[in-house]
Amino acid sequence: MDEEKLKEMTDSLAIRLGVSDENEKTKLKGLIEDAMILILDFTGRDVDSIVEPLYYYARQLAVITWNREGNEGEASRSEGGVSQSFITDIPADIQSGLRRYRKGRVVKRYASKNP
Repeated sequence: MDEEKLKEMTDSLAIRLGVSDENEKTKLKGLIEDAMILILDFTGRDVDSIVEPLYYYARQLAVITWNREGNEGEASRSEGGVSQSFITDIPADIQSGLRRYRKGRVVKRYASKNP
């Protein structure tokens, strides 16, 4: 991933989340990198074929992961009558946006030479 773009995204996300500590910014950078890996895996793309809108989805996934910090491994929790549910995969609304950027796979089939 382009280091300049990564820094720009990290700074933007830090402002959005109210993060000023350098250690926390480093953590945000890692979350963005992880989000990009998930997106590249989901879309079947490689680093050289990233299109600009994919960065938007990476920021969204990084925010979700940031908000889930400290609750890893939990799908839901109930305390004092208050229930919380956690997203454990790429959310459906983000998946639907990413689907338009998926690359198809081409499969060759050969017909037999004998009829």
